[in-house]
Amino acid sequence: MPVPDKHLYEFEPYLLDAGSRILIKDGATVPLTPKAFETLLVLVQHGIQVVDKDQLLKEVWPDSFVEEGSLSRNIYQLRKALGDDSSEPRYIETIPKRGYRFIATVRISMPDSGQVGLTSDGDTTLIEKHTFARVISNEFEGADLPAHAAPLSPVAGVEALAPAGVAGRRKKQTKQAATVVAALLLTGAIGVFVYLKRGRVSPAPMSRAKSTLVRLTNNSTMEGAPVWSPDGSRIAFWSNRDGKNEIYVMDVDGSNVKRLTTNSSDDDNPEWSPDGRKILFDSQRDGNKEIYVMDADGSNQTRLTRNNWVDSATSWSPDGSQIAFASNRDNSNPFNFDIYLMNADGSNVRRIVDDPEYDAEPKWSPDGLKILFMTGRNGNFDLYEMNPDGTGQKELIADNNSDGSPVCSLDGNNIAFVRNIGGKDQIYVMDADGGGDLRNVTNNSANNTRPSWSPDSSKLVFQTDRDGNWEIYVMSVDGELAQLTDDPADDVDPDWSPDGSKIAFSSNRDGREHIYIMNADGSSPAQITNSPAEDTEPAWSPDGKRIAFTSSRDGNKEIYLMNADGSNQTRLAADPEIDRTPKWSPDGRILFLSRRDGRGGIYVMDSNGANVTRLTYTRAGQAVSSPDGKKVAFNAPSVEKIAGQYWLQLYVMESDGGNQRMLTTNPDSLFAPCWSPDGVSIAFVIEKLKLETIANIFEMDLDGGNRRRLTVGHKIDGRPAYSPDGAKLAFQSNRDGNYEIYVMSLR
Repeated sequence: MPVPDKHLYEFEPYLLDAGSRILIKDGATVPLTPKAFETLLVLVQHGIQVVDKDQLLKEVWPDSFVEEGSLSRNIYQLRKALGDDSSEPRYIETIPKRGYRFIATVRISMPDSGQVGLTSDGDTTLIEKHTFARVISNEFEGADLPAHAAPLSPVAGVEALAPAGVAGRRKKQTKQAATVVAALLLTGAIGVFVYLKRGRVSPAPMSRAKSTLVRLTNNSTMEGAPVWSPDGSRIAFWSNRDGKNEIYVMDVDGSNVKRLTTNSSDDDNPEWSPDGRKILFDSQRDGNKEIYVMDADGSNQTRLTRNNWVDSATSWSPDGSQIAFASNRDNSNPFNFDIYLMNADGSNVRRIVDDPEYDAEPKWSPDGLKILFMTGRNGNFDLYEMNPDGTGQKELIADNNSDGSPVCSLDGNNIAFVRNIGGKDQIYVMDADGGGDLRNVTNNSANNTRPSWSPDSSKLVFQTDRDGNWEIYVMSVDGELAQLTDDPADDVDPDWSPDGSKIAFSSNRDGREHIYIMNADGSSPAQITNSPAEDTEPAWSPDGKRIAFTSSRDGNKEIYLMNADGSNQTRLAADPEIDRTPKWSPDGRILFLSRRDGRGGIYVMDSNGANVTRLTYTRAGQAVSSPDGKKVAFNAPSVEKIAGQYWLQLYVMESDGGNQRMLTTNPDSLFAPCWSPDGVSIAFVIEKLKLETIANIFEMDLDGGNRRRLTVGHKIDGRPAYSPDGAKLAFQSNRDGNYEIYVMSLR
């Protein structure tokens, strides 16, 4: 059995404590998932040697078969946590077609060595005295990790298929000799001690649920057209609280309201410049609606358009050099608006859309390559996009609904817009390419309109008359959610009890992953496992009396069973290979994943661990039984390449393993299938590998058709779990920096 590494590895400004499994920067813990930490430790242990990808996979996942995409995501998250750049790395260098190596100077010591030693690193000799405090590991176990950085996605599991990371380019670095003064090391150790000694006072058990919908204004008058400032600190809007419509700004929590315009006519429709220094707005101070611009503090109000017609609904180009707007200036019909461009100073006005029907509400895409707009040319209002010169006009959604107010998220992934349903305006979100996957993020009896994205693309601010008059609200991009947990640690793997009253989940809030139970409203969370190893993936039995889970307490991952209160924890099967991810079938048997025959597959066993039977003979994962017990949904690599890759797809088979058929052909990997309680639909996760990993939850019918989007967040959503009545969906998400449990209403 290998001797555990207890060395301290120091690479400025970081301290990696191998024994305590923590990374510290300037006295504060840098949160890393266990696998991300293991990846960093292996790289640091090998110094400047190249570590091949196969070797990294073997050392980080010694008992599992994983694809290279999992390693790529670990490297990406490490670079993000370290503030590293793959093109000019300071810490982790990519060696094309081989692997990675750690290129920073590393000082190695044992805790409490109290010795002066010499360590050699190439051309540099460092003199050190190690006086690090041993209290690190003792104190850390009682503290929670601060959420400084988003951890690696637990969504994908170990089966992820993804393109390899993009090869970086290393620039030559000059090494300089340095003498490390013992006093400096001692000072750093004291800082670590003070930070870790603080601990965290656990709050009394209470409801943690909070809504992601927040009301920002509360007046008897009207407020509307809210838009987020580019730095995310303020929101501009119009209000008639002082008599006429005027432009105001407020902080993003609704505080510090400041009026920017003051005159006897209406000013409305503010729009921030890309640098946040100016605000465009419409004004009727000259007898008809014209476009004005002012500094962000309300000074230097300047008129940009001059004619006797209406100019309105403005939008800046991303570089701030041009303005798109709608006007009826060149048409005899006052209702026939067209799209125009002008320079930021109002010069060089030219029409780019000339159509006999209504065309308005132009909005630039973040990359400046497209302009979204609304048109009435097809008999109802539709969303179109075009090139900035007016060419390439294309309809985004071909249906009979009336849509308007399109605006693209700043990350370029999604478009929010307004759709009229039953006479009421509701806010929807769709993919930026217009390829479908719509999600209605408001669904009530009020009007909800004029959405604007937050700079991080995670929230929408909008106006609504749900309170009887127009007010401004902000919400998650998914609409109104209930956040059930709120802890600096990661809370994942939610599973609903059969009676719908409780949710089990796993969390590392005490330093290791253990199983917790809370009420369905997030109140009274209670820890029910406390082993010296990791306990994860809880699954309620059909009668609600027991919970199966995965634990590594006996050396490798195995399936365990316990009573719902945490008592009588029992190992179900003993095998030298990994057993994990238990899911109950309605007849009381347990599905699980294992490599016990040398290849990953789906197995089933009795609830006492007997009668183990293999169901799949090809690599498969994340199996879940249908409510009637007749079928099993799972994910596995596609039978043929899709867009050049063997992406993970969703499959369904009979409960005995027969009649396996692939439901999806998606050019991304799909994970975590979950049956709806009526057995009609399957929820699942689609993971997209872009500049950073994005994972959202979708739902589809059993024939693979009628796919609809359930979450839209630009982070990582995973592990969907329907409530027993099918009215709600619990899931994990890192949308607020670390993983928490959320619940959304489905009807």
